[in-house]
Amino acid sequence: MEPCADRLREEAVQTYKTVFHALQAANAAQWLHLELTMAQLKALMALSKGDGETVGSMADALEIGLSASSQLTERLVQHGLVERRDDPSDRRRALVHLSPAGEQLVTRLRQGNEERLRDWLARLEEADLQALVQGLRALAAVASARREAVRP
Repeated sequence: MEPCADRLREEAVQTYKTVFHALQAANAAQWLHLELTMAQLKALMALSKGDGETVGSMADALEIGLSASSQLTERLVQHGLVERRDDPSDRRRALVHLSPAGEQLVTRLRQGNEERLRDWLARLEEADLQALVQGLRALAAVASARREAVRP
């Protein structure tokens, strides 16, 4: 490999780290004031991706036991972040969904960085923005192809 290409890759990694750390630092206060355990936060993020999970499927997704998943769900219900509903196709099962407060929290945590990034992008000259978009498209294509190759 060419030394120039190696230097560019290293600069890209370091620049990415700078941007990532700036985004995280700006959003840190919001995350630091959460009164949730890591397991609870993971459960909220897992639930935000679906239309409803059972306690068992959440246990599988989080790689924890059924009892732990049940306790985790109960704590999130107590926090008002999750709701249980009867499964219309099987009344013996309950589906777990984010409550409106849970949806709001997840959205707020995700959008903090997005809004900040939009602000930074608005400050770029058009030529720099075009170059950035071109590079990100290329990186996204590589990432997407790699994700497809990893799938079983």
